[in-house]
Amino acid sequence: MTCPYCAEKIKDEAIKCKHCGEYLDIELRESRSFANNYSEPKIKKWNPGIAALLSLVIPGAGQMYKGNVLRGFMWLFIVMFSYGYLGIPGLILHIICIITATSGNPYE
Repeated sequence: MTCPYCAEKIKDEAIKCKHCGEYLDIELRESRSFANNYSEPKIKKWNPGIAALLSLVIPGAGQMYKGNVLRGFMWLFIVMFSYGYLGIPGLILHIICIITATSGNPYE
């Protein structure tokens, strides 16, 4: 038998096409698409505003709040070193630290 969706050859008793992944039974396909469309709502794991505020107060704290502890300590060390020895570049790195704390997908 051939798949009605991709025209590849499949077994007569197949429930799902191994080539395109479509369910051959209409009721089964509709129930699967309904389940996929109405799955549990995604919950935010972190808030970008809180991450930015934490990194504003303590460089790297926003990254630590997101779960990137090593990256947070790296930012803390780099920004503090830059403030101590370079001055203005420390401020620029601090701003970059805040921006990177807000980046990423909070739902992952």
